[in-house]
Amino acid sequence: MKSSTETLIAALRVLANDIQSQDGVANAAVSEAADRLEELKLNLVTIGELAIANWDYDTVEKVDNIVKDPMRYKDMLDVLLERITIKLKN
Repeated sequence: MKSSTETLIAALRVLANDIQSQDGVANAAVSEAADRLEELKLNLVTIGELAIANWDYDTVEKVDNIVKDPMRYKDMLDVLLERITIKLKN
């Protein structure tokens, strides 16, 4: 069973604090991974809300696919956010 994104973020934050590393590189890497997951999650929520508000079902479908595996679709998130921003300006 897959863990929720919130659970993964929380676990990464605990690991970032608990890892014993002389130079702190491991701590920083794990902490950054948690930050990026959190950022991806927030971007997904924003994109989904904007797509629904603009009745953009194609984007809503893409967001549904991204939610299943957000790390795989990082670049697509940026494209979708840009696409919705352009639509809102028009």
